[in-house]
Amino acid sequence: MSRKSRTARRTSRRAPVRDPAPRVVVVAEGKVTEPGYLKTFDRIHGDRSSARLVLIGGAGDPRKVVERAIRESKESKRDPLGRRDSVWAMFDRDEHPRFHEAKNMAAGKGVPLAISDPCFELWAILHYRECDAPLDRHECQRTLEELHPGYGSKRRKVFDDPEVIKSNYRDAVERARSSFARREEERDPGGNPSTTVHHLTEHILCVVARSGRKE
Repeated sequence: MSRKSRTARRTSRRAPVRDPAPRVVVVAEGKVTEPGYLKTFDRIHGDRSSARLVLIGGAGDPRKVVERAIRESKESKRDPLGRRDSVWAMFDRDEHPRFHEAKNMAAGKGVPLAISDPCFELWAILHYRECDAPLDRHECQRTLEELHPGYGSKRRKVFDDPEVIKSNYRDAVERARSSFARREEERDPGGNPSTTVHHLTEHILCVVARSGRKE
């Protein structure tokens, strides 16, 4: 057999090249609470062999969060590996004066949002029970502290109970969907209380599932 033929056979036996693993990039307003939850969620529900969660916390007010997400999205499109990244902006309604400005900017640039009104802690509460009465940020934090003693509104603001996040996740998604639907019926879409964090978490699970099927 000629050297050329042997080389051709070796080349034909090489393992197929895998597509680079997609990333879900989340630019968050908070430094601790949101990244802490997402890290725990990813550890429980994710699969780091097929998708990678990239967290950028402490990005500032909603306008700055969206601006950073837009920059990250532009950077991801220049990725030499050709990853199919998705870039999300995650922030609270709270009392931010540039909230609606940030939402409009995100819509104009196609940046998906994970928003909570009044704050992220609402999403955590929905892991335990319904929450359908308007409340402010401080009430939301106090309620979560009662439900999850590991969360401290004046100290460690992290909801990272792995058992609850694992066992009650589907209940939280259904409650979030129902709450959002009721706000729409009231002609106050995205109003208090409501959250779309489940849009992000469900997207993470879809990315993991798609990546797993391709391997």
